[in-house]
Amino acid sequence: MVPFAGIAADFFRRKWVIVIGTLLFSTSVFFTGFADSMLMFFIMYGFMNGIGQCMIPGAASSLIAQYHTETRSTALSIYQSALYVGILVSSALAGWLGGASQGGWRISFWIFGGIAIVWLVVLTVFLRNTPALKVHDEEVKPKFADAFKAFASKPSAWLLTFAFGMLVFGSNCFRTWMPAFMQAKTEWGLTPASAALHSVTWFYIGSFIGIAIGARTSDKLARVRPGIRLTIMAIGLALSAPTMAGMVLVPTLWLSCVMMFLFGLGGGFFDCNLYAGLFDVVAPRYRSAAMGLYLSGAFFLGCPATWALGKVGEHFSLQAGMAIFAVTYALGAVAIFLARGVFYKNDRVE
Repeated sequence: MVPFAGIAADFFRRKWVIVIGTLLFSTSVFFTGFADSMLMFFIMYGFMNGIGQCMIPGAASSLIAQYHTETRSTALSIYQSALYVGILVSSALAGWLGGASQGGWRISFWIFGGIAIVWLVVLTVFLRNTPALKVHDEEVKPKFADAFKAFASKPSAWLLTFAFGMLVFGSNCFRTWMPAFMQAKTEWGLTPASAALHSVTWFYIGSFIGIAIGARTSDKLARVRPGIRLTIMAIGLALSAPTMAGMVLVPTLWLSCVMMFLFGLGGGFFDCNLYAGLFDVVAPRYRSAAMGLYLSGAFFLGCPATWALGKVGEHFSLQAGMAIFAVTYALGAVAIFLARGVFYKNDRVE
């Protein structure tokens, strides 16, 4: 649904696309707490929640980008960092609530879904709508064919999508399997809870620092060095490749934590320009639709990761699999350097 949600945000008012998406995911998460069958889990959490969430990134990022020009990377990186905060806070609270009682898992859904419903009211009342694009004082409604052409005609957009897909692939491997790998290292003496904590904390501390440094650097240099956003994205992926392999190859826990921190730092360099980099090569009126194609393409490339690494782990080891799949970050870095060096000059949108 991601590409359709992105296109919808270019055709309708962005505020209401965000509000409707929030309505769907907040109520579906809340009612998942009442689930008594796998079918209800599939409908409420898998289907309705997924549709609601996919409606938000394209509309929200294009809305933010339209209000921010010289501070675009910083504004979008603050938006992206909300994901980090949400994962850290909800992981800790949901784990605590889940262990509080036999039905604690239901309480997690009720609390987080309830908070989202409250936030739905806040968005409905206070969120400002994006000014409509006008030509000769007349509103312009984009056509789907034009939106697709605006994306498909830019080699840089395709290469950025491939690079993002490689990041999603490697990130899925890390998030799913790193806690299991750390538990398997019996000499490190980690419990399941401490392994999960280590694999989240150091990565996201690095990500916070990376996104802050990368965003400010991008905004300061973007005017005098066009393409700096893509350069910083490529550097981030180039840093992530050896550190992903390093975190499972080093002999001690503290060295692995250092590697996870550097791995997160590289991810932050990429994430700070996750949207702003694409917006450099896509016309403003098609940004939401482009975001839909960008996200869905990346998710499609990244979704087999956990299955693929599991298969490698069965035949060899998680250590070998994590080290091998670190090459996805290197491939992504090559793609962005190619976009920056060959196609960006012609693809750039002033």
